This record gives sequence, C-alpha cells and structure tokens, in this order.
Amino acid sequence: MIYHEYGKEHNDIIFFLHGASMVHTFRRQYELADRYHLYVPHIAGFGDHTDVTFEARAAITELAEFIRGLDKKVFLVGFSLGAQLAFALVSDYPELFNGAIIASPWLIKEESILAKVMNVNLKNLKGMHNRRLCSFVAILNGLTNKKLRKEFVEQNQHVSEATIRNVVDNGITIDKYPGFKSADFPVLALAGGREYAAVTDSVKKLEEINSNCRAEVWEGAKHNIPWAYAERFNETIVKMC
Repeated sequence: MIYHEYGKEHNDIIFFLHGASMVHTFRRQYELADRYHLYVPHIAGFGDHTDVTFEARAAITELAEFIRGLDKKVFLVGFSLGAQLAFALVSDYPELFNGAIIASPWLIKEESILAKVMNVNLKNLKGMHNRRLCSFVAILNGLTNKKLRKEFVEQNQHVSEATIRNVVDNGITIDKYPGFKSADFPVLALAGGREYAAVTDSVKKLEEINSNCRAEVWEGAKHNIPWAYAERFNETIVKMC
C-alpha cells in the first residue's frame, strides 16, 4: 500500500481516508502530527496508486489488512469516498478501531440519483484530464500550495473511467452493512448543511441505528469540511481521540 506517514511512531494513531481524486484532503490536519501518528494511504485508483482500478471490496480488505498489521487500535477519519470506506471498515472490522469520524458519507443511494451522479462524475473526469482545468479545480478546493497542486494535477491525469464508475456505484449503503449498529466505540457522523440531502440523511440515519454514534450537521458547510473548517474539525478530532 502507498501511504504518507507523519508524526512519531509511539503516539496514538489516526488513520485518514481521503476523498475521491484528492489525496491531500487532510492537508490541514497534518499539524496534528505533533501529538499523533498519522497515516494517509492513497486509496486504490487514486494518487500514486492509479496502477489499479478502484474496487470497493478490494480496497476495504487492503485497508483492513494494513491496519491490522499496525498491531494497535486506530482512530479512523474518512471524508466522502473515504467516509464510505470508513463506514464499511467500522461495520466489518470493529476490533481494529477505538473511534471514528465519518464525514460527508453518501450511504443512501436511490437509483435515479445514482444515475445522475454517475453522469456528473464522468463529465468531471474529462475536465480533470485537462491540466489547466484540473489546476483550477484544485484552487477552488483550497489547494493553494503550488507543490501540492502540481501533485494533484499529475495524479488526476491517471485516474481511469473504470475507477470513477466503481467509486460512484460502489455498493456501500447502510442496508448492506448491518454490522455498524453494533460498533461499540464513539463515532461521529458529520455533514455540511449545504450538502446534498442524501448525505445529511445518511448522517442522521447512522445516529438512529447505533447508540454510540452521534450526528452533527455543520450549518454553512459544503462538501469541504476538512479544509474549509479545519480548525473546528481538528478540535473535534482531538476531543474524540
């Protein structure tokens, strides 16, 4: 597995799962390395791991095996695609975790919405393969660091249509992962108030089915919490860790 690692080995571990096409989702959380040991894997199909096509089940298994090899429980933080994977990991491998933040998950997927999202994401992929447009997208997503923006552009030239199709139609939904209801550690399900209803509804549903999970909807936030609301998000992570 390809991953970035920050902080000292003996510290408690936070394991971050980035959003689709954005390995640097958690760049404003790296400051937490002064007190935690951070792992940021490149999810299969993205970043420097585009030599394979994303497949949800394979990615979940790969991540679980890597975490198990760390020989200690970790605190899990996922955003967007990473949040969907985090939900699946928490559901199927609860013994690996001591807490989790599931931020902006899309776990309630109606067929009609799925088709629309697929079309939008395939169209966006074509734009991302245009280097100039990709760089502009990076800036819109707060990636102002020139070096990181260059990495973002290069990495996204190699994301495949098959990966995007598999990301959108990944089969990760609340009803397919019943193990979540018995996860016995603190979980925060988080969304922005200006996100799609399917995302905020997913967060509220997670709170309903697990008494250890609480839901928060941050008013004003879009699909941008880790970087646009970094100070508050980092404080939330520290409180839960």
